[in-house]
Amino acid sequence: MKRRARWIYGLFVAIVLLTFTSDLLAAEEVRDDPEARAILEEARRHVVVWDHFPGFQAKLEVDRHGQRSGGELTVLPSGKVEVELQHRETAEWVGGILKSLVNHRLKLETHKHEEAPVAFGSDDHHPFGRLVKKGDRFSSTYRIKDRQIVQVNQKTEKGWLSLNVLEYTPTPRGLLPKQTAIFQFDENGSLITSTVFTDEYVAVERFWLPKSRLITTTQGGKVDVSMLQLNGHRLLPPEAAKTPGR
Repeated sequence: MKRRARWIYGLFVAIVLLTFTSDLLAAEEVRDDPEARAILEEARRHVVVWDHFPGFQAKLEVDRHGQRSGGELTVLPSGKVEVELQHRETAEWVGGILKSLVNHRLKLETHKHEEAPVAFGSDDHHPFGRLVKKGDRFSSTYRIKDRQIVQVNQKTEKGWLSLNVLEYTPTPRGLLPKQTAIFQFDENGSLITSTVFTDEYVAVERFWLPKSRLITTTQGGKVDVSMLQLNGHRLLPPEAAKTPGR
């Protein structure tokens, strides 16, 4: 009950704070500011990444739309995700969910960010921290507080997206997002979909790997809850990176 109350409160806070973001994505020229760039890069360095990632395998349990299925997950050193489940549609959905998670954990040199000027926005004393803008093709903006990226806003083909990290999990190697609320808006600013990810991790040797992901999605007046659980994690041997076709 305590965990549910904390989740509801965190989601409420994120929704309320979205009222501060209505003008963040207005098109404007961004002139590079070395101080703003340094703050953004420092915040990125505090998030756990997989350096010299060997890939891993794990048993996979999925509960989606009330249907449960089990199988196996393989994540290759390249970041490619392979899901083996009886239901093909569920396997494709899980693959997309885990591909996004894996991409955010890959070492920065593997998952490069678009080079573009970075500058501070107005100093508006926002509860989520200092506004940093990036002059990339997505008109990205960030909120950074206590050297942590708390919010990311980006333009999309059909509107814009706001990602809000409500809580981080501290580890000896850095921070991992524990609870993240993602809001998708159309071009008129109307909310289309809200999704909350609640993640848990497990340490396997020196890598912090996903253990579970609870997904709560609200769209069209409906709330959908799904759960992914991974167990029996094992790192892949070095030769896995050289397997043909992978």
